[in-house]
This record gives sequence, C-alpha cells and structure tokens, in this order.
Amino acid sequence: MKTTFFTRSVSLMALALLFVLNSGAPALACAACYGDTSGSQQSVAATWGVFAMVVIMFGMLGTLTACGFYLNHRAKNPLPDYDELLNGNDAQPNPGKAS
Repeated sequence: MKTTFFTRSVSLMALALLFVLNSGAPALACAACYGDTSGSQQSVAATWGVFAMVVIMFGMLGTLTACGFYLNHRAKNPLPDYDELLNGNDAQPNPGKAS
C-alpha cells in the first residue's frame, strides 16, 4: 500500500514538473500582486467571489446546526410507538373494513 502511494506521488510530482518545465510563457502576477486593489475588474470579481463563498459557508453551517437541533429535539421527544398511534384514535376509519 505504501509503495503504491509513494509511486503515485512521485509520478504526479514528475508530471507536474514536466508541465512546469514545458510551459513557454512566464508566470504573470495578478493586479492585486502589483498593488492595484481598487477599481480593477479582477479585484471586484474576487471580492464578490469571497462574499459568495462566505454566504454559502454560513448557509451550510446553519443547515448543519438546524439538523443538529432537530435531531436533539427528536431525541428528547420521541414519537409514540406505531401501535399506540393506531389504538389512540378510533375515530378514523380503517381502510380494509367496510363502513
């Protein structure tokens, strides 16, 4: 198992190195790296992207918290047994019997 993981790791690193060495274009930095962080379209898009990720993250955390509260409520207030539900309300007709 370790040799397979090691072999895959080495081959992926070699492939990444091959791609880096074969790229002819130099790496270019974004506008934020040069210090222009106000007003460029790229910085505005990055700001909206970060805002969207934060909203999605808090939405997911809120959903997970609500699920935990629901499971806690169900654990404290379990539903009655099925037989108790059937015997507790005789006013409803049974589907198999003729009235």
